[in-house]
Amino acid sequence: MIFEGKAAIVTGGGTGLGQAVALSLAKEGCAVAINYPGADRDEAEATAAQAAALGVCATAVCADVSQNDQVIRMVQEASAALGRLDILINNAGTTIMVPFQDLDAIDEADWDRVLGVNVKGAFFCSRAAAPEMRKQGGGRIVSTASVSGLFPVGSSIPYSVSKSALMGLTRCLAVALAPDILVNAVAPGRLPTRWGAAFGDDSNQGYIDQALTHRLVKVEEAADAILSLARNDSITGQVLVIDGGAFLQ
Repeated sequence: MIFEGKAAIVTGGGTGLGQAVALSLAKEGCAVAINYPGADRDEAEATAAQAAALGVCATAVCADVSQNDQVIRMVQEASAALGRLDILINNAGTTIMVPFQDLDAIDEADWDRVLGVNVKGAFFCSRAAAPEMRKQGGGRIVSTASVSGLFPVGSSIPYSVSKSALMGLTRCLAVALAPDILVNAVAPGRLPTRWGAAFGDDSNQGYIDQALTHRLVKVEEAADAILSLARNDSITGQVLVIDGGAFLQ
C-alpha cells in the first residue's frame, strides 16, 4: 500500500508510539485521525496540528475504545472528516502496575478495564472500520501487542493476558476479513515512553543488559515496523516482535 492519499485512524495516537506512527504516516501523505480517551486531549490535538503542518488532513477524535457506541461514532466522524478510511492502527492500551506474585491486588474492575481497552477495544475498532475500508477496496489493520503477550513479563498479569489475547484476535481477524483487509500486529519490548519510565531506572537498565542490542527499542523504530506491515500487500495474521533480542536468551 502506498500511503499518499490514504487515511488512517490511530487509537491512542496523542502520545508515545501512537504519536510516532501518526506523524510517520502524515510524513508519507496519509491523512490521520488521532483518537484519545479524554485525558490526552491536549496531546492529541497537538499531534493533529503537527500532522496538519505536514500538509495532510488531520483531526483529533475522542472515544473510549472499550465502548462500542463510542467506537462507532469515532469511525463515522473520522471517515467523514478525512473523506475515507484505509488504515486502522489499534494502539490504544492501558495497564495496571502490579507484581505478578500479588494476586490479591488485582480486582475484577482491573480485569474488565484492561481487557476492555486492550482486546475488546481492538475488536470494536476493527469491526467498525472494516466496512469503511471495503468502500475503498480494502485496507490494513495493525495492532500494538507486546512481548508480554509471548512471555509472562510486564506490568501485570491482566496486561500480559490481554496482549496474548490481542495476538489471537489478530489471527482471527486476518481470517475473518480476508482477502481485502490484511491484519497484523507488532509486539514491542520496552520502549522509552512514559509507560516505560514507570518501570524505573533499575528495571530498564536490566532490560538493556538483557537485550542483544544493549539498548531500548526507539519509538521511531517501532513505528517503522508498524508502517512496514501496513505497507506490505502479502503479510497477514502475523505478529512482528521488536524487542532488540531481549528474549532470545
